[in-house]
Amino acid sequence: MSVGLFDFLLISLAGGAIGFLAGMFGVGGGFLLVPILNIVLGVPMELAVGSSACQILGPATTSLLARKIKIRDLAFPLVITGGLFLGVIAGTSILEKAKNSAKIQLNGQPIIVADLVVLVVYFLMLLTLAIISLRSARRPDSELKDAIFKNRFLIPPVATFPNLFEGTLSIPVIAWFGLALGLISGLLGISGGILLLPMLIFGLGIPTHRAITCSLVIVWIVAFQSTIAHALHGNVSIEIVIALLLGGTIGARLGSDLNSRLKGLQLRQQFGWLLLSVALMIGIRLIYMLVS
Repeated sequence: MSVGLFDFLLISLAGGAIGFLAGMFGVGGGFLLVPILNIVLGVPMELAVGSSACQILGPATTSLLARKIKIRDLAFPLVITGGLFLGVIAGTSILEKAKNSAKIQLNGQPIIVADLVVLVVYFLMLLTLAIISLRSARRPDSELKDAIFKNRFLIPPVATFPNLFEGTLSIPVIAWFGLALGLISGLLGISGGILLLPMLIFGLGIPTHRAITCSLVIVWIVAFQSTIAHALHGNVSIEIVIALLLGGTIGARLGSDLNSRLKGLQLRQQFGWLLLSVALMIGIRLIYMLVS
């Protein structure tokens, strides 16, 4: 797919906005970028997914450098990496099969299978996470002690991560979560931060700012793995990636700076409204696909 000058500038602006979100919330931003590229700019779904996964490396790297990650911050991300890798391979394979399925007839309308699968999963995921984030926005970090997974499901071997939270966590549980996270990341072209951040905060009870730092490290790992997997399937457009990186790297630094000035409660509330807005945009697109 060739990219004209005007489209190149539009994609760069989109990359800047996504990079800002990546730095501010500790997410890769692909959950917003893929719908924008596909719905607003008309980029084919497989290219939107693959190029989005690739460009996340830029903002994620910039955000990590701005936060000066230390060795102790790598413990949890390295444990989860094995499951992530297998999940990314599975997710990209599913997308490849959907891409090769061409079109189906639904309600008398020709629907591209890859578009339908990705948008439906996006809509359900974002709507659920938005509800969770907005419902918890009234609870400060100090009230997140009774987390879902903390000190539970302790399938041996277990480990502690004192720099993140007080408690014990099962390594197999972490690995299986990584597998699920990688599967969704490979399918949707996202870094997984959008799922990981609520899990770290509400599932493990990690304070918001620590969770964002940990999420950024894992975002970088997933983005690296997804880039390789999608490139092998020919789903990466260098022109789109360059355009996204031009704006994304600058936006990521600005987002990281703003993150340090906001309280955890404010971050969760704004994150929830952002998720809800994107879910509504995707829902409108799905309705248009099915009735037009």
